Amino acid sequence: MSTDEKELTFWEHLTELLYRLRTIFYSLIVCTLIVMVFPVGFDLANFSSSNPWYPTIASLAIKRIEEDFLPPGVELIPISWFAPLEVYIYVSGILGVAMSSPVIAYELYKFINPALHDHERRAITPFLVAFTALFILGFFLGYVLIIPATIRLLLLSAEPFGLSLRYDFAQFFSLVAGSLFVCGFVMTFPIYLVLAVRAGILKTEQFRKNRKYIYGAILIAIAILDPDPSLVTETFLGIPLIIVVEVAIQVARRFEKSSE
Repeated sequence: MSTDEKELTFWEHLTELLYRLRTIFYSLIVCTLIVMVFPVGFDLANFSSSNPWYPTIASLAIKRIEEDFLPPGVELIPISWFAPLEVYIYVSGILGVAMSSPVIAYELYKFINPALHDHERRAITPFLVAFTALFILGFFLGYVLIIPATIRLLLLSAEPFGLSLRYDFAQFFSLVAGSLFVCGFVMTFPIYLVLAVRAGILKTEQFRKNRKYIYGAILIAIAILDPDPSLVTETFLGIPLIIVVEVAIQVARRFEKSSE
């Protein structure tokens, strides 16, 4: 923080925070409403009682998830009257957060920016880039590898017993969304490791000596957070996560050497 910048009082900080949160809230509401009601490829000529489908961004996303993850013969049934609407609002909210994420990041940065020193401002950009890249990597692994493998394993366990391949509509989307977010956020763990080393809270040598216990704790945490009852997520996410953590240890070690 520069010495010529005026130090704000507590109430001025609180007012600034409320202003930033209000902007984030408005952007989230607007983006969610766009996702819920904005038509995509809507053909008024074909809109009739026999084809009453009004395609929106959210409905197309729901349809795409079903096509990508469900093999032929699997049927989703809404157990309750409100299940389709709940899923629609749920997916719309997630897409709204994704669309408004640049505004959210910008407003949070503008709030903390006056309290940062120049070298701390320069360190924020690599942190945000690394966080975004690792989150996208985890999300990609979940979408392409982990969730399809999980669903196929669950379906495979039902076929030998001749069970009907009918599943709850809401539970399916809760499984998909929950697994994707767990994959994304767990993959960002190496960033916090590097930050802890830079802050002097943790030493890389301590991590190296206790890595088997730490990796075991990470896998247990994934099993607790992930809605998937199988071990697919722990297996397919644990291996690349360990690789990324080992790379992060080398990066953190460079910061240790520079500080020494």
